[in-house]
Amino acid sequence: MQPQSVSDPAGLRRLANLFVALAVTTWVQIAFGALVRAKKAGLACPDWPLCHGALVPDLRLTGVIYEYGHRVFALLVSALFVACALQARRHAQAWPRVSKLVWSGAGLLLVQIVFGGLTVLIVHRGDGDPRPATWTVAIHLILGNLFAALAVVGALALRRAPATSPGRVPAELWGWTVLLFAQFVLGGAIAGTIAGLVCTEFPTCHGGIWFPTFEGTIGWQVLHRLNAYALTLVAVVAVATWKGRPTLRKVAWVLLGLVLAQATVGAVNIFSYLHAAVTTAHSLLAALLFSATAAAWHLARSGDQGHAAGE
Repeated sequence: MQPQSVSDPAGLRRLANLFVALAVTTWVQIAFGALVRAKKAGLACPDWPLCHGALVPDLRLTGVIYEYGHRVFALLVSALFVACALQARRHAQAWPRVSKLVWSGAGLLLVQIVFGGLTVLIVHRGDGDPRPATWTVAIHLILGNLFAALAVVGALALRRAPATSPGRVPAELWGWTVLLFAQFVLGGAIAGTIAGLVCTEFPTCHGGIWFPTFEGTIGWQVLHRLNAYALTLVAVVAVATWKGRPTLRKVAWVLLGLVLAQATVGAVNIFSYLHAAVTTAHSLLAALLFSATAAAWHLARSGDQGHAAGE
C-alpha cells in the first residue's frame, strides 16, 4: 500500500484527532485497571485469555464484570491503535512523523498483552490472600502509561510541523522527569506493601507529626509526600521561568494543575479510606501527569518552533 502523496492538512488534523481519541481511551483503560484493583477483582477471572473457561463468562460472578470489562475495553484500545496505524501509513505527510511511534506502539501493545496475561497467571499466595504479583502489575501499569504517552506525542507530531533543529530541554524538565519517575516508584512501593493507610492524617502523618520516620512502610509514605512537594515546587519554577517558550509554558501550567489535583485526591484517598472511586481518580491523574510530561519533552525537543498542521 502506497501512502497518499497529495498534500492533505485536513487529513493530518483528522488523524491527529484519532490519536487524541487513542490517548483518551488508554487513559480510561488505565483508570479501569485501577478500579479493578480497588475492587480486588484482579483475579475474578482466574484464567487467561478465557474467563472461567468461557469467551463470555457469567457476569454475575463476583468481580467478573470489572475484570472482564477491563479486557473487553482493551480490545477497543487495540482497535483504535490499528486504525491510527493504518491511516498514518496511507498518508505521505503523516507517516514520516509518526512511523517510529507507530512501530514502538505496536511493540508496547504486544508486550502489554503478554503482561496482561501474566498478571492473572502469576499469583502471589504466600499470605493466604491471593493477588497478582506486584512486579507484573507494576510493569503492566508502566507499559499502559507509555502507550498513552506515545499517543499524545503522535497527536502533537501530526498537529505541528517538524522543527528545523532540536530544541534545548530545560533543566526544570529534567528535574521534573526524575522526580516523577521516583514518584511512580514510591507509589508502586506503597501499593505493593499495602501501605496506603499507614499515615492516617494529612498533611501530617501521625499525631500532628509530619515526618515520624523514614523507615518501613511509613517511610515510603513520607517519601511519597516529600517528593510530591518537590514536584509542585519544580512545576511552579517552570511556570515562572518558561516565559520565553509560550507553548511549553502552557504545559507547565497543566503539570502544576495536575500535581495539585493529584495531591488533593491523595489526601481524600486517606480520609475516604481508599474508596474505589478516589483510588481510580488517583491513578487517572498519574496517567495524565505521565502523558503531559511526554508532551513537554516533545515540545521542548521541537524547540517550541513547530506550527499547526497545514499552516
